[in-house]
Amino acid sequence: MTISGRDGRNGRAAEQARPKAERAGNPARFKLLYESADRRFCLFQDDEGHLTSVRSSKLA
Repeated sequence: MTISGRDGRNGRAAEQARPKAERAGNPARFKLLYESADRRFCLFQDDEGHLTSVRSSKLA
């Protein structure tokens, strides 16, 4: 089974198609959506709308 990207290619081919400088030079941007009252849990959203939950103890 192959997961296709927006351009119809699989994720690895789409990643390799972009210039290396572009891949390395664009870090993801996240927005904090929620932080629990005890500050042990955080919920972030990236620019594409993907959600990520993180235990605060894992953040540097």
